Amino acid sequence: MKVLFAVSNESISDAIVKKYQKDYKEIISYKNVYYFNAILKEIQRDKTYDRIIISEDLEPFANNDYEAIDRFIFDKLDSISDEAIDNKGEDTPIILICTDRRTKGEQILVKLFGIGVYSALLGQDRSIEEVCKLIRKPRTKKEAKIYYKIESDDVNYQAEVEDTVSEVEIQNIRAHYRKLGKNENAYVESFNNIASQYTDSQLKVIVKFLPINVKAVLERDSSKYQSIMAFSGQSAKVEPKQSKKDDGLKMDLIENQLNKTKITKPVIVPPAVNSQDTKKVNPKPIGKLDDENEVEEDVKPITAVNIFELDEQVEATVEPVKRGRGRPKKVLTEEEKLKQEQTPKRGRGRPKKIAEPEQNNDFINLFDLEEANSREQDNILPGFDDQEEENTATILPSFSEETENYESIKETNTIPNIHNETTNNSFLKTNVQHVDIESLLTQEKKMVSFVGTTKNGTSFLVNNLAELLSSMGINTAILDMTKNKNSYFIYTKNEEPLRRIAANCITNLANDVSEGIKVNDNLTVYTTIPSQQDNIDVGAIISTLVKNYSLVLIDCDFDTPFDVFQYAQEIYLVQSMDILTIQPLTAFLRELKAKNAVIHEKLKIVINKEARIRGLSPKVIIGGMAFYNDPSMTFMTELFNKDAIKYTAIPFSDVVYTKYIEGLVNCKISLNGYDKNFMGSLKELAKMVYPLLNSKNKTMKK
Repeated sequence: MKVLFAVSNESISDAIVKKYQKDYKEIISYKNVYYFNAILKEIQRDKTYDRIIISEDLEPFANNDYEAIDRFIFDKLDSISDEAIDNKGEDTPIILICTDRRTKGEQILVKLFGIGVYSALLGQDRSIEEVCKLIRKPRTKKEAKIYYKIESDDVNYQAEVEDTVSEVEIQNIRAHYRKLGKNENAYVESFNNIASQYTDSQLKVIVKFLPINVKAVLERDSSKYQSIMAFSGQSAKVEPKQSKKDDGLKMDLIENQLNKTKITKPVIVPPAVNSQDTKKVNPKPIGKLDDENEVEEDVKPITAVNIFELDEQVEATVEPVKRGRGRPKKVLTEEEKLKQEQTPKRGRGRPKKIAEPEQNNDFINLFDLEEANSREQDNILPGFDDQEEENTATILPSFSEETENYESIKETNTIPNIHNETTNNSFLKTNVQHVDIESLLTQEKKMVSFVGTTKNGTSFLVNNLAELLSSMGINTAILDMTKNKNSYFIYTKNEEPLRRIAANCITNLANDVSEGIKVNDNLTVYTTIPSQQDNIDVGAIISTLVKNYSLVLIDCDFDTPFDVFQYAQEIYLVQSMDILTIQPLTAFLRELKAKNAVIHEKLKIVINKEARIRGLSPKVIIGGMAFYNDPSMTFMTELFNKDAIKYTAIPFSDVVYTKYIEGLVNCKISLNGYDKNFMGSLKELAKMVYPLLNSKNKTMKK
């Protein structure tokens, strides 16, 4: 059983799968998508799903206009039901979990019944057990009519008439035979394929519109055609399609013209036509016609039928051999071939290196592995190694019918340990050693990291927070782990002695020597020349800092090694009111989560540069940060609980911004001149970062 889930929460699909496998002892392979458009794309791509389970509240709505919401839901389900057809041409049952406002007998249920959605769940029936029952045995049309409490007269649908053939299908077949050209053997084979998909009544309709030369060959060589035409019955109806333009073929005109030349006697085929010279080939599905009756290649027809064509094979057998430009290819003798093999080819540039024979069968070429990994990662979201798979967008592996393990067959996020020496991770730039940082973090010591998208003010908060806490007597250190190393340009003050200290201070930390740029009695900055330190021992650096300082503030960006976040006690996500910067931050946070470098309990949020904007509050921004949304809108990953995470807001102030820029110009960060509103918010952040602040102040007063 293969199921496509489109529910609002992955835990729902997990619970349904576990319950079904436990109750019915049948394995379910499944996939999760989180948007209506993703459902449509998935079932167009993959026709092997046995069930489709959709939650009506899959996508949130910005208002309570229920009429507009109902129209949206019905339109999406109508499109999905049109595409919900398996490889055998049978409808794939859709199980709809309705919202609690739905009641039996209402108009939208009548409309859903009309498009073939029979397995909707209402009211108290919206349970995991009922969903499992419908997975096992979807409702029939009769059962749905009783459950929905609707009358047949209320349903606005037209029953299919067995002897009708749409104009689109007729034009498909005609276009197909035009492409076959003079391949008469293909005429018969194609007609047999068409006959397998239509009733005899429908075939009589189709035959009326076949080209005359095709009918002549079929009348002579096709036993199926002869049996159909042997008994003349009542003509079937043709269901013309409303065309948007008047330049298409008119069925009445075609019918009148064909009736004038209706074949009543056997047709004598000229001797020049030889039907035995053409090689038979296997048929292939043809495309469909759009509204303008143009042939669109390699697209499955909208209707349930599947016409077969022989386009590529016909071209191969009928068209003359294409001649290339230039001189013909030289045919080499055996001696010339042997000589050519022995003579190495000369190409442009450096000659190809001849690999030495392998001496050890166990030798592994790591460079080839890297190239292979890079090729495999071309189809993976950027920043993820080939061992990482997203639960929410994974087609599960196939399984044997004899499988006795009824646990869920689901891809797991098996991520190598960040300290494992065999881990191949481009983000992990450090030679990590096992450092017991926790034993060094006593009650009065704290180590936190700040990270955010560029221009959201991460360094601004770190610098001002360090200035505030150090002025209160907290022995503070700033560790600049960003790529740009802004601290290097600020705190070296364009002085050569300070630049020399900065150039070596990170290396000294790794050697258990704490010699950084001394800003004041309680603040020291550790940075380096940009792009200088590529291979550093993060564990040793942090260990040295924790031993020598009460508070370590780590300024981070998206190039910071993952183990920095793993060692940090808290991770502050810095986000401004610019919502376009949310997606890069959530993408990076998703990487951290996948690498087991971060857990929910570590995360806190700082809304920087807060301003009053209609419809945009800190809560709304946090809600957007709580989920990673794939740019193609095919899946979504929850990063943290938006209702439980702690946050604070720093207001935007022109005065503060101006003063800070002046401080950058003068290479001196100062809190002097900041307004009271900003300072109050900064102090609230300081209390979050260093909760022992109040007790420290009391001790100092005594």
